Amino acid sequence: MLFSAPAFLWGLLALAIPIAVHLFNFRRYRKVYFSNVDRLEELRTENRRHSTLRQWLVLLCRCLAIVAIVLAFARPVLPSRGSNLRSGATVVSIYIDNSFSMENASADGSLLDEARRKAREIASAYSPADRFQLLSADLTGQQMRWLGRDELLDAIDALVPSPASPLLSQVVARQREFMAQSGAANRHAYVVGDFQTSVSDIEAIPADSLSLFTLVPLDATGTDNIYIDSIRLDAPAYFVGSSVTVEVNLRNDGRHDAEKLPLRLYIDGRERALATVDLAAGATGRVPLHFTLDRTGWIDGTVHVDDYPVTFDDDYHFCLVAGEPIRAVEVGEHRNANLARLFDADSVVAYTATTVLPQLDDYDFVVLHQPRRLPSGEAQLLAQWVTDGGSLLLVPATGSVADGGATAVGAVNELLGMLGAPRLDRWVERRTRASELDYDAALYRGVFGGRSDDMEMPTVAGHYALTADGVRQSIITLADGGDLLAAVPCGAGRLYLLTTPIDERWTDFASQALFVPTAYNMALYSRPLPPVAHTLGSHDPIALHGSYDPDAAPPELSDSNGTRLLPDLRHIGGRQMMVPHGELTHAGIYHLADEHLAFNYPRRESQLAYLTTADLAAAIEGRTDLTLIRNANRHLGDEIRSRDGGRQLWRLCIVIALLALAAETVVLKVYKR
Repeated sequence: MLFSAPAFLWGLLALAIPIAVHLFNFRRYRKVYFSNVDRLEELRTENRRHSTLRQWLVLLCRCLAIVAIVLAFARPVLPSRGSNLRSGATVVSIYIDNSFSMENASADGSLLDEARRKAREIASAYSPADRFQLLSADLTGQQMRWLGRDELLDAIDALVPSPASPLLSQVVARQREFMAQSGAANRHAYVVGDFQTSVSDIEAIPADSLSLFTLVPLDATGTDNIYIDSIRLDAPAYFVGSSVTVEVNLRNDGRHDAEKLPLRLYIDGRERALATVDLAAGATGRVPLHFTLDRTGWIDGTVHVDDYPVTFDDDYHFCLVAGEPIRAVEVGEHRNANLARLFDADSVVAYTATTVLPQLDDYDFVVLHQPRRLPSGEAQLLAQWVTDGGSLLLVPATGSVADGGATAVGAVNELLGMLGAPRLDRWVERRTRASELDYDAALYRGVFGGRSDDMEMPTVAGHYALTADGVRQSIITLADGGDLLAAVPCGAGRLYLLTTPIDERWTDFASQALFVPTAYNMALYSRPLPPVAHTLGSHDPIALHGSYDPDAAPPELSDSNGTRLLPDLRHIGGRQMMVPHGELTHAGIYHLADEHLAFNYPRRESQLAYLTTADLAAAIEGRTDLTLIRNANRHLGDEIRSRDGGRQLWRLCIVIALLALAAETVVLKVYKR
């Protein structure tokens, strides 16, 4: 026999009370004188024998009542063969998957309605004195508390669908951690859901000998679902009059082909593009949608596909900012005429020139043109600016001895060393031609339609060889194996390193067609564009486009549905960041002061593939801490009681206690007569 609350067994010490009363009878006797007691002797002997028997019967009834009452509070359980019950308290954690996929239809309504019913049946299998926890896909801190059975039933009724979709291993880990804090001997956890393939990582669940986890799969039926998986805007910057291509990644996760499926693009609430799509079952397609920017500022966009019955993933929201020119500056004793001709007449790039190092935070792109003197302090400022996200083009001075090349090398190598880049080595004064171009470099994204062997490549009359240390990406490679242009990633920024001056004396690069997209894209890609969209449920910090005074009142995050909350704003790595904590629950466009942020539901729930009961049984085979309820149509309360094999005896103890008290009353009444 096991006891759910063995601490109450200390109450058996109360048996000493009736025993003490029986042993020490404190009744007082008084003498009564009779003239003749011969006739009373036989009567006195008989009454004493009856009185002693009555006292023993009363003592037995009282002790039996006390024992039965104490055992009832201790909640005895008679385990059957194979039961894993332990003596001690019982805690029960129930996880209900309330993600969007649980809105699918089942035989008795939605899957979420069926999950609620199963959870109530699980609760009925346990005592009202047990402690319960209800966990949902949100995994909020408010759910980390114990509930009574009535409170549990109320919480089950209040459960609503959620965009969250945690992995099964995360759910089990949260249940295990919370039950371990209780110190209870019997720890039972239940997972009720549809067990989508995308989240059911059973192999990642570690073994646990102290808890029993029961999987309760629902009869989820597959349905066709066509959804927008992601979008891609392949543009370095956005300006009025420019055409923007939104590449939509569509996926057909159903068993039937889709024909003439309408796909719409809305910009600021107006329909700006429409396409019809044919998509085979199980296929993925990319559909381009085009629109032209007609104003500056923040642009809000939504891509919509018509699909039913699963609709939460039919919209994909995004936003971008248009119209702000790239801020570029050339620092050098002599302004380069080729760069000036390229940028001076361009409205997209605000290009200036100076002879001294300016305030770097005011610029996105810096051209360090033929530096011969670079103090260590300025080199450190440049290195830090590049590491924080700036883009730097370094154009060296000639290495010819007649031009003072040794001074030029010494001026830049200290900076290159700070950035972890290869340094300038010897000056090679020999005419050679560029032989290779990295068409896949981000610098040439969207420039070339394909590779061409007929492209005219630049030639050089002299260039620097680079040392082998440091990490670099060769953009333009010379025939002798050296680099004409190399890109070096530096923290959040990038360094472009030319090995020869942009001068007709040393190279014809500036007169080649390749020069314009190379130099122009360096400027365009210098400013890291903010992500066009974010995913709900992610806790990664979001870099903000604007800056906010930490001493002023914090701005509110709001949307068109009336949601208003104060976000967690922090300075991280010199940038203003917003750290989400799961407070956003609806997809859409949110406003933070003058900044726009787009949030979408995670697409993990869009993949409507499920593990069958056979799949789950195979996955947990050999596990003693994981079990599966196969017959989901049977009442779970009966199933759990049958499985655990424990017979509750506390009701029997109460009956015995009542019978003992009734027997005591009868003994006292009968003997009184």
